[in-house]
Amino acid sequence: MGADMASLAPTFTVTRDDARREVHYALTGLFTIEAIDRFFEELRRVAGPFMEDRKGFRAIGDLRQYSVQPRDVAERMQMSQDISAKVGVTKMAIVYSSVLQMQQLRRVSNALDMGYFTEMAEALDWLRKD
Repeated sequence: MGADMASLAPTFTVTRDDARREVHYALTGLFTIEAIDRFFEELRRVAGPFMEDRKGFRAIGDLRQYSVQPRDVAERMQMSQDISAKVGVTKMAIVYSSVLQMQQLRRVSNALDMGYFTEMAEALDWLRKD
């Protein structure tokens, strides 16, 4: 049981590619509202220069190890996608691993030009195509 619980621990990374004007993030595990809010704070910090210059940017999320989330967390993700469009995200690619996960993500994603992929290379090709 301990190993299963450890694999569900919420973790995230966020990086910025200045040359390509992209923000890359990865989420793993099962999130609480507090954990997802910590992720959003880091996302805002890393994407800050792009949001400030108002020239638009793209984002890619690696959610292959992200669990299907409780309703309150899924609703918070919906809010973040609505906000993303307002702060300059022009296009977002999501890489996922399960059909159930993809269904939850699609259900909450309607504010942006979104693409859904099972392979990172395919997602990056789509994201970078004008």
